[in-house]
Amino acid sequence: MMPTLLLMVRKDLTRKARAPLGLLLVLAFPIMFSAIIGLAFSTSETPRVYLLVENLDGGILGDALLSALGSEQMAQYFQVETVGEDGLERIRRGEGSALLRIPGGFTEDLVKGDPTTLQLIRNPAQGIMPEIAQQLTAVLADVLDSGSRVLRQPLDTLAPLLQKDAPDLDLATFSNITVAVYESLQGAGEFLFPPVIKISSVNLGQDAGLEDESPDTGFNVFQVFLFVFPGVSVYALFMVGDLAMRDILVEGEAGTLQRQIQGPVTPGMVLRAKAAFGASLAMISLLILSVIGGIAASEPVNVPAFLLLSLALVLAVVGTAAAIYGATGNVKRGSVVSSVLYLLLAFAGGSFMDVNALPGALRLVAPFSPFYWGTQGYRRLLEGGVSIADLLPSVAILGTTGMLLLLLGSVSLKRRMSRRGGL
Repeated sequence: MMPTLLLMVRKDLTRKARAPLGLLLVLAFPIMFSAIIGLAFSTSETPRVYLLVENLDGGILGDALLSALGSEQMAQYFQVETVGEDGLERIRRGEGSALLRIPGGFTEDLVKGDPTTLQLIRNPAQGIMPEIAQQLTAVLADVLDSGSRVLRQPLDTLAPLLQKDAPDLDLATFSNITVAVYESLQGAGEFLFPPVIKISSVNLGQDAGLEDESPDTGFNVFQVFLFVFPGVSVYALFMVGDLAMRDILVEGEAGTLQRQIQGPVTPGMVLRAKAAFGASLAMISLLILSVIGGIAASEPVNVPAFLLLSLALVLAVVGTAAAIYGATGNVKRGSVVSSVLYLLLAFAGGSFMDVNALPGALRLVAPFSPFYWGTQGYRRLLEGGVSIADLLPSVAILGTTGMLLLLLGSVSLKRRMSRRGGL
């Protein structure tokens, strides 16, 4: 009996190897999908706003503002270029996110307390980047406006010195300005020093009592890939199991199944062979996907825990497919039902996105999807530091679900085979 069973599994594997296109397309899906999502949502490099600045002022404050925009701190988020009259034309050609114009007489107006305007011309073709430039300009305007009000007394003393025929700055005038600045800051000290609100930023899981001094590097391509890859791979494995168990109905409609049953092969043996074929195909696919995931992973995984989870998942894959085709009894109906059902279970189980990002109603039903337990199990393995005991809930639920569904599907398929003489 066992040699016959092995020959039947070998026959199916050989036939699949001769026409592997369907299987290869299914296995390529999680790799390509995860890679695209990783490239699209990785933030290893912070995008910068390309800001053109036209300085028409030429005064002290205009130059100081331009210097502040080009500082090392701002360079992380802004690429600033000083331009002349061609600035507006360059924005029209799409060569910048926005054009900031510092008006002529900006320094003099600010010192005197006269109204002045910083003009920002945005390039709407660059999405959110011009909006960031506008928010920066608004902050600069608030800072300069507040500074002009707080330092009004020393600025009034300084204003006459900005005239063309103004006398040279002498020691007495300089002392008066210095004293006025000191008194102005003292008067506003209770509002400025120390700040009323302080922001403390820590990473999730870090001790809240420690300051986070590490820079926010975002997510690189491999981190996003490894977060998406487990869930999409689980979805692909269910599709692989579907391809294998579908063969029973395909052979039934082609008439080859009837010829097998008329020989020394029983319906139960055929079902066991197909289940073993589906499990073998899923294990081979899982091995290929694991190699891809291992290349991208930076930390080793717990191999015994991985194997135990994989065996339980393969059992759930085969059992689910057997139950679907046992209930439908038709290749076309079964294909449609499995496609729709797998998509629903994958979305509800968090295979395509973080389960915490799902609506509340879906989060409640997520644990009823085998995709949820498979996806969460592999993600925990990739995080590292996971023991077999940590994965026992996933293993138990996937294994139990797989055995029950395989039993129900086998009974239904065997009944159909016996009633119709081979489906």
